[in-house]
Amino acid sequence: MNIYRYETHLHTKEASACSVSSAVELVHAYHQAGYAGIIITDHFYHGNTAVDRRLDWKEWVRRFCLGFEAAETEGEHVGLSVFFGWEINFSGDEYLIYGLDKEWLLSHPQVITYDHQTLFSEVNKAGGLMVQAHPFRERYYLSEIHLHPAVVHAVEVVNAENDEEFDRKAFAYAQRYGLSMTSGSDLHDADIVSKTSLGMDFSYPLS
Repeated sequence: MNIYRYETHLHTKEASACSVSSAVELVHAYHQAGYAGIIITDHFYHGNTAVDRRLDWKEWVRRFCLGFEAAETEGEHVGLSVFFGWEINFSGDEYLIYGLDKEWLLSHPQVITYDHQTLFSEVNKAGGLMVQAHPFRERYYLSEIHLHPAVVHAVEVVNAENDEEFDRKAFAYAQRYGLSMTSGSDLHDADIVSKTSLGMDFSYPLS
């Protein structure tokens, strides 16, 4: 049986201030590692974005999408599927948004004002997914953990940047509330793709 592996959580330096690798570098690294595809999930407006927030909305979205667009173009050349997403931040709790596109962002400038419930409702209405990333992550800059089981489609229960204990807590949390589970690398450096990358395996290619 064929196995198709996809990265669900990664950042390009074009749009995420914390990433050290370009979209093209990431595409080549994942292609060489045997992945079928990747989902670009750069940090959004209130997160660790590399895009100047003083820009008007149209220009901000254009620049935010540069990493994805470069990855998509290179992916077509090498045979790696590339999908668009983003990671949105509230009060330290972050969510991966899948299934929406650049046009959705352009037509929803108010997204930067949404609370959890509104974001979930709008994403759900548009046919997208909202997944809480690393819900039990502990960092010096996080004062508390925020959980919203009623307004997520799934929980990231394996994150390569997390301690295993944080992942165990996330797994137990997802089980308790009957939430679907995802796995991702939270990758920022193409040089370590073959060493630490995770993702999710499917028996069929995603489209």
